[in-house]
Order: sequence, then C-alpha cells, then structure tokens
Amino acid sequence: MLPKPAGVGKPQVRPLALDTAGRAGQALGVAAISFVHGFTFLRTLGGVQSVLQQHRTQDQRWGLDSRILTYFEPDEPREPRVRGLGLTWRHTISQARTRFARLVAGLPQPRVIGYYNFWGLPFFAAVDGAELRIGVLHGDWPGLAECLRGLRGLVDGVLCVSPPLVELVRENWPGFPAERAAMLACPVNLPAPDTAKPPLAGRPLVVGFCGRISRAEKRVDRFPALYQQLAQAGLDFRLEFLGDGPDARWLRRQLAGHSRVVFHGRLSGRAYWQALRGWDAIVFVSDYEALPIALMEAMGLGVVPIYPRIGYGGSEYARAAAPEFWYEPGDLSQITQALRRLRQMAAAELQALRDRCGQTVRAHLGDGYFVTFSSFVRRICELPRISRAQFPPRPFYWSDYCPFGLLRRVYPRGFWRGDEP
Repeated sequence: MLPKPAGVGKPQVRPLALDTAGRAGQALGVAAISFVHGFTFLRTLGGVQSVLQQHRTQDQRWGLDSRILTYFEPDEPREPRVRGLGLTWRHTISQARTRFARLVAGLPQPRVIGYYNFWGLPFFAAVDGAELRIGVLHGDWPGLAECLRGLRGLVDGVLCVSPPLVELVRENWPGFPAERAAMLACPVNLPAPDTAKPPLAGRPLVVGFCGRISRAEKRVDRFPALYQQLAQAGLDFRLEFLGDGPDARWLRRQLAGHSRVVFHGRLSGRAYWQALRGWDAIVFVSDYEALPIALMEAMGLGVVPIYPRIGYGGSEYARAAAPEFWYEPGDLSQITQALRRLRQMAAAELQALRDRCGQTVRAHLGDGYFVTFSSFVRRICELPRISRAQFPPRPFYWSDYCPFGLLRRVYPRGFWRGDEP
C-alpha cells in the first residue's frame, strides 16, 4: 500500500543539526528546511550531476537540511545524505513508484522536493508526500514545451538555468505567478589562475569536447567527419575528448589510428582542470543543449566556444563572448572556418577574446548560485501552496508496466503521463 500524500500546508523550518555544517548554517542566521533533490544519477558525468555534488557538500551551510535521491543508483551506506532507489532499465514506472514512496516516507519531515529536469514528476507526484514541489530545469530537449504543458499544477516554483527557459515555462503555464519562476545561474568553481596559454605559433591548435560521449544526445557521430575536414583544410590541430559515455568505445574505433586525437577519459580534480586549461577552443556539435557546465568552466578559463545556433542558455553565452564562432547546427564546414579564423588571430586579438570569455561567465562564480537557490526555496516556503496535494487513483497505463529500456525506445511519451486520465 502506498502512503497517502501529505495534506496542504507550508513547511515549517527547524534548527540545523549541531554538526560542523550545521554550525556554519547557524552562523549565517538561518534555520534548516528539509529538502530532497531528486534526479536519475549522481555519480555519472553531466552538468546536473556536477551541480548536485556541490549541493551535497554545501547545502547545510545555506540552510537546507538536504538529501539527494538518485533513481538509477543503489543506496550508498557510507553516504547517509545520498539515497538510491536502485532502479535499472529493466524496472517499470509502477515499480519505481512503489520504491519511491517507501523511501521518501522515511526521510525527515516536513520536506520540499526538487525535481531536476522534472524527471519522474508526472508519476512520482502522487506518492511523494511533499509539502511543496520545485522544478529545477537544467536541460532542453525536443518536445519540452509539450512536456511542460502536462506538468502544470504539479509544482509551486521552478528554477531555470537560462532566461529563455524561464520564458518557455511562462509561455506554457499561462497565469503562473511571476515570482514563482526564476533564473538560476549555475555554479562555476574555477581553480586558481595558472600561467598564460602559450602562443599558437609553432604548436597545434588544441580543440576539445567535454561531456557525455553519446550519439543520441551530443551527436558525437559528427566528430569523425569533422576530423577529416580539419585535416583536409591543412590545419595544425589536436582533437581531445574529455569524458565518457555509451558511445565512447564506438568513437575510439572511428578515430583509431589518427595521431592527432587524444581520449582523456573521465577525469576529476586537478587532472580535469589541467586538461581543460590546455585547450584553445571547445566545440559543441549537438542539436540541442541548455546550459552545459563544461561550456561555462571552459569559458571561465579563457577557452573559446565554437557553438551552434540552437537557442536557450549556452548559445546566448557563446554568442556574447565569440559571435564570430557561432555556427549553424550540423554545418561542419563552418566549424572548420571558425577554427581557421582562430588559428590566424593575432596574439593581442586572441587574448582579448579569451578575456571576454572569462568576463561573460563572471556572474556564475562565487556563492551566487547558492544564494539564489536557497533564497528561492525559502521564498516558496513562505507562499501558499499551489501544487496539487490530492490525486485520483492512477488510471491503468500499459506504459507503467513496460521496462524503462523498452519504453524509452518505443513510447518515450509514457514517461510524461500523469495521474489524470
């Protein structure tokens, strides 16, 4: 039997626990709000995962007594603030609802639940027992507008990583109060300044890709053809890949035998920053993105973005810093031209461009992200609840009993079916 949802009401704040982080929070004069961050993964590569790792260590400092709930990772006994449902692609929505309800019932009350990219919200909302719900929109994908229309009435507030995403929410939720939808500047924590980049003369132009190596999401299948174009153009270059993913092995095979290709794999800490700092340009070849954390980190280090005109957050940042390197999606010849232009820049012009990249992401440095996030959560807690608290019995959907792996291929809309018939 699934637990009944909590009734309508505003969460009450309670004192922080007297641990080190709790004392830091009390020093800031705040009381803790029980908060659950819900997302598919925490320990894999990705922008959302990077942000959640920062929440894991920083939240209590900002007055959030939080837990991170990952849907497709197991429980980690050594991480009491990270809980996992242990789902696999063989499980179903019906099984996920049962596991989710059991786990959240044992978390501290009262609570606010944050649904990242709204994943699971349509089928978890009826069993989450949340006092309030907040959506945290980090991504953009084809069909997002349609998904949003089906989620209306399920959240009390939404944070988006770019102004265009905020506008998209407002367009698809007519009448949604303006103070409940806000822009959230993703955190960028850069290492200490290092030595300046060496001049381009006498060395290869280092071009990098950072992120999930996936054909479906990141279109890494375009890189073999791009490599050939760059080689035929006579450019002195090196192409580096930083990250891992389902198509990493395939891409390695496609580019095997090419001496100007480097696969770093998955790196962290100092090794990650050292690899990223060594690039002259970072290239994105996707058809859709929101605001990639890797883009912001690279620009903060003076790496020049070669970015497609695909709208939303990342595209606007790239255009603001380097409009001459903004290209039509899928046009590899324009990428080649951009890199040739970069190669030909005078040293002073190139340095000015690098400085402009760093200035463009300045708002994302420091504590601004956590100030915005924690103050928004606190403000939503002070407002009346507008999200649905009571739900009718969920209709029978065949998609609730289809394994996730199959559902994703044959009927992805099934992930967005709510409890209304």
